[in-house]
Amino acid sequence: MTTTPELSREQRDAAMVERYADGETLDAIGQSFGITRERVRQIIAKVGGTNAEESRRNRIAAREAATRAAHEAFLTEYGELARQMAKRGVTRPDAGLKLQALYPAIDVDLAEEALKGSTIVFSKAQADEIFSKEALAAGIWFLLGSNLNLAPDYGWAAVNLDLNLMTEVRAALESAEVSPEDVATILGVIGAARWHVTENPNASITGARYEELRDELVVALGLVSRQGAFPWPPTRQTVMKRFGGWNEALEAMGIGLASKGRPKGLVKFTREDYDDAVSDFCFYAKAAEMNATYAAYDDWVKQEQIAGRSRPSGASVRNIYGTWADALRSVQE
Repeated sequence: MTTTPELSREQRDAAMVERYADGETLDAIGQSFGITRERVRQIIAKVGGTNAEESRRNRIAAREAATRAAHEAFLTEYGELARQMAKRGVTRPDAGLKLQALYPAIDVDLAEEALKGSTIVFSKAQADEIFSKEALAAGIWFLLGSNLNLAPDYGWAAVNLDLNLMTEVRAALESAEVSPEDVATILGVIGAARWHVTENPNASITGARYEELRDELVVALGLVSRQGAFPWPPTRQTVMKRFGGWNEALEAMGIGLASKGRPKGLVKFTREDYDDAVSDFCFYAKAAEMNATYAAYDDWVKQEQIAGRSRPSGASVRNIYGTWADALRSVQE
């Protein structure tokens, strides 16, 4: 505990009032004088009265105004560069670090806060950035094999699966505390599925069935409560983002196209319709001073339908762009 030099009672009380007005907390003041926060509050109320509280509010408001001004100045000078980086998929922390490396006078913390409070939509580090395409495809192979109730083919997997792929998948599973026996079973099913498709080229799996089986797997391995700890197999959205669509992923792997699938949802609307919808919604959200969220977009679509204007649903937008954040990034100027 820190203490202050000996002061008279009047000096001590005046110091408390001044420090509180400067924005210091009651707890901090009380600790330095060896008294409770409640006693400090009583002294300030008696000695400083409303003047101390008003002064405190004014000083805090002044600091907040200075912070806003600093953020605005930063965005005026570097906002366009940050926006261009965001369109290239750079994360917000990385954008700040890149700017600081090239403009050393930049305060990284200030940059982070300014960018965080801006309307720029940055990329986020996700599971689809963690794994190779081969590892993502292995998730499809595994759940295809599970859907077909194939027994693990350890021999085929040992001879034909790439060691780097096996290592990558095994590392992901072991980091989620999957047992070695379960890891071996999963790798064996991947091998069985790949062999099965060579003999049955029309074998396939829909995106909806894939997601259903993935959810069941997470439950079976006891990982429901460990959010983010089990990124493999990837979600259907992750697969679609990396490959450009569900059927595109299957085609790239040599798997028969899912009969219930359709290329990227471009049936009722063109790509220009999707771009226009997201762009119009962002303009609407900005004018209404609201956040351009996925939920707000769906509400906007309902309003548009009432007005006689047909717009793609939020789910369709996410299907086209991969994620909602990607959709917002695509229309950033």
